[in-house]
Amino acid sequence: MPGVAAVRAHWPPFLLIQGAAAALAFAYYGSPFLQNMASGIMAWKVAGGLPFAFLVGVMAGGVVPEIAKALTGRLRRFDGAWLSKAGFTGMVYGIVATEVDVFYRFQAIWFGDGRDPLTLGIKTAVDMFAFSPLLCVPTAVLLFRWRKHGYAFRHGSRAFSWRFYRARVLPAMIPCWAFWIPILLCVYAMPTNLQFVFSQLAEAAWSILFVFIATGEHETD
Repeated sequence: MPGVAAVRAHWPPFLLIQGAAAALAFAYYGSPFLQNMASGIMAWKVAGGLPFAFLVGVMAGGVVPEIAKALTGRLRRFDGAWLSKAGFTGMVYGIVATEVDVFYRFQAIWFGDGRDPLTLGIKTAVDMFAFSPLLCVPTAVLLFRWRKHGYAFRHGSRAFSWRFYRARVLPAMIPCWAFWIPILLCVYAMPTNLQFVFSQLAEAAWSILFVFIATGEHETD
């Protein structure tokens, strides 16, 4: 129910961001200027490897939402506690971004670089109904729960139960599916070496939106 409520309350910005992603994908294939600019970004991505993916994830999921909080008055103090929380959040998103980068590479190996509807559908389905619920989202949930419990490993065993998954991971999947399924169709329509960067642009938008979906401790629960 919390996941469904989040979708009901925030479907207009969901649609706005999804529409922007689709517009950007169409613009890329119709604009030599964007293609030339993207070629430089792809070169950085290839040269940077996994460290590049980690740093981009830190920026998209850790730095951007803190800027959004500051601009909207939701960031009330700059102190050690804030720095610790923001730093940990950035690290989590960096780890998840690294997982995403590796997964995208395997997707290209498994299913090729085609941009036909079948290939796009398969990649999106594997991403949303295998990778995300089994690795990507649980990674973030587990790490944030680990921090909440004082970095104690004794709470880790509870994470491998259906009760924990139903209570903590499944609610997060509802807005994830609603937001990311249309986005991923656009992501996988891009050249392979541009898919990760494109997805992180959407991740930054998602992170800003998440500031408004969740407040207080619910941001990282």
